[in-house]
Amino acid sequence: MTMWQIVFYGISSTVLIGTLALRPKLFWPMLIIVTVGTAGIMVGGQYTFLDEYLTGCILFGSLLAILVGRITLYKTRKGAWDQLHQWIFFLMVIYMIVQAFRGLIVLESLRKIRWVIYYGMLGILSFVISQKGFPVPNVRKLSLMISGSGLAYLILYLAHGIFTEVVRGISRFDVQPGEWSTSAYALFFLSIGIPSAIFLIKDRSYRYRRVGWVALVAATLASFYYYSRVSLLVVLAFSFVLLFKLGIRKVIFIIFSVLVIFSLYSVIGNVTRRPMTRANDVFRETLRSTQSIRFWDDSSKTDVDRKVHVLAGFSAVTENWRSFLFGYGFRTHGVMISPHLKRLYKAKRLPHLARRVRDDESTEGFTALLVDTGLIGMLLLGMNFLFVAHKIFVQKRNPHRTILLLSLLFTFLWLPVINMIDIMLFYLTIMPNGLLVQLSGYTIAEGTT
Repeated sequence: MTMWQIVFYGISSTVLIGTLALRPKLFWPMLIIVTVGTAGIMVGGQYTFLDEYLTGCILFGSLLAILVGRITLYKTRKGAWDQLHQWIFFLMVIYMIVQAFRGLIVLESLRKIRWVIYYGMLGILSFVISQKGFPVPNVRKLSLMISGSGLAYLILYLAHGIFTEVVRGISRFDVQPGEWSTSAYALFFLSIGIPSAIFLIKDRSYRYRRVGWVALVAATLASFYYYSRVSLLVVLAFSFVLLFKLGIRKVIFIIFSVLVIFSLYSVIGNVTRRPMTRANDVFRETLRSTQSIRFWDDSSKTDVDRKVHVLAGFSAVTENWRSFLFGYGFRTHGVMISPHLKRLYKAKRLPHLARRVRDDESTEGFTALLVDTGLIGMLLLGMNFLFVAHKIFVQKRNPHRTILLLSLLFTFLWLPVINMIDIMLFYLTIMPNGLLVQLSGYTIAEGTT
């Protein structure tokens, strides 16, 4: 760790802890800024724990505020669904802590204690936001915080790529992962960032609408510039929904914005071919990527790595009933699937890919979670998604239920694309009283609205 990084961590931790201890009302704004704006940044060329570290500082500061009497937590009256969701989430946290200890023992690496601390923080965070005490912003302000933080993050992300290519003369993809995480990982927040932008676009205030439009354009541009197929699918899906909620003038504005984005993409993307030709390639590859769910279709070569990785994951956990139910321990998936990957690549007559398999291979989130935690871990995580879906669905008066359910769906579908279960925002989205629950207008204190 370099000296400037040590200084940064020292200053940021002091600011966050001190601010939260003295002004606990800033808990939610700081939590959103940290979880949205830092998840994709890498430290030391291989670690993405900046959001974890800063979230830990926020939790420490909030606990200090409680200890010195600046804020008081008290229980709220919860409905049966809320209580059950809270218990299931805590059960998942405890289960993952146990799995983290298993992984530490299996891999004989004390560095894996990071995951024990990580899930411990998630448990504390879930407890804190499930109680009354720290003021929760209304849906309007919450959407502005998410969109504003995301917009700042996207500007920095795009600026980093442009600077890397124009000034340093290095491809933006050559520093991912390294200086920044891969595009699918770095743009995960779009699953909730775009819905927040849409809420602002429908707002009565011109300033709020402007932030929403700029955030949506920036998200689209970043998805094109970094060629993130899953992000483009998210943008396309939400844009299609948005068309039904706007008048003809705003639809024309969307079409105009798309044309502007294509033009910008052709300029800053260092594209030598014609813009429409490149755009056609991007859309074709994006739509073809949806074929990756057809694991049984060997005739399709689309995303063959992801198909083989999922098959290798199932092969690893079906070796015996214990591994099927409980997996092998958190972060052991790389070691466990490597032999199966080599065998499957050879069976598919891809020896060059078999030779590239490392002894500790990285994989996407679905396979990693399956091998690490088994069927029990998958079910516990899936149940949290179902609880959030129920809380969104019962909000009959919320005109944005479709958008929020689509956001929840894309959050889940991101798992087969990239391993992002170490992103704080992922769990903050689906935990009791988390971001999607708050955006739905669901009132946990009474169990209804």
